[in-house]
Amino acid sequence: MLSIVWYRETPSGSVETHAPPRPAVIVATRAIPAGTLLRPDDMTWQDIAADQIRPGSLTRGQATPGELIGALTRRKIEQGDALLAADLIRPSERQFLSAVLKAGMRAVSIAVDAPQSAAGLVLPGDQVDVILTQSFGDANNTDLASKSVAETILRDIRVIAIDQTLGPTDRTPAGTNRPILSADARVPKTVTFEVSSRDAERLALASQLGRLQLSVRPLEVEEAARPDGRGIPVWASDLSAALNDLARRRGQAASPVEAAVRRPPVELQ
Repeated sequence: MLSIVWYRETPSGSVETHAPPRPAVIVATRAIPAGTLLRPDDMTWQDIAADQIRPGSLTRGQATPGELIGALTRRKIEQGDALLAADLIRPSERQFLSAVLKAGMRAVSIAVDAPQSAAGLVLPGDQVDVILTQSFGDANNTDLASKSVAETILRDIRVIAIDQTLGPTDRTPAGTNRPILSADARVPKTVTFEVSSRDAERLALASQLGRLQLSVRPLEVEEAARPDGRGIPVWASDLSAALNDLARRRGQAASPVEAAVRRPPVELQ
């Protein structure tokens, strides 16, 4: 059999060769506790000699950091350690949901669209607040100032899944650890939270009362809250001077407090 070998001479007369790319593994960028849901910034590529790759390491061509977003760590992983397949439970695996929930907690999913899900920027492992907005009937039959209201009903709850899986359809550009999400993955249809049994009931009821929206929390936050942990309601009259002016023209109270004062007392039979 005749084989043909192609080569190119450089201007100096030397032969130009291309060395094969060096192997790389996915490593932790920080110390990751057991039970953590992996985020994009937790992982990166690291070049490594072929004879130093540990069995079970996730190598380039075998996996991408984007496919591991939301995976649960079975053990503590030190900074710089290679991520091993055996140390992770991915959202697509059957035991994921039972493994991710802490004792006494429940998993609850709600249907969302782009605005409700913070434009699809929420990822598994994020801590979020849930805001409920309500509208109370027709403006002709309701005090304008108290027609609409928004309030935070749940604080600092953990997102444990986006849709059913996140990752198989994602693409991670070479040299980066942040995936480019497909259009479908970028706008989720459901978000699953880890909540207490009581908060699961609150979330189910709130979904019947009005519209739910997610607010992503920073890593460190200090804020005042009511003793029950919920936020202070924000009424339509708190935002709109025009609405207050229109309410006064109709002889209505300009705030829910004024409306309560003006209402006639209830006569007991």
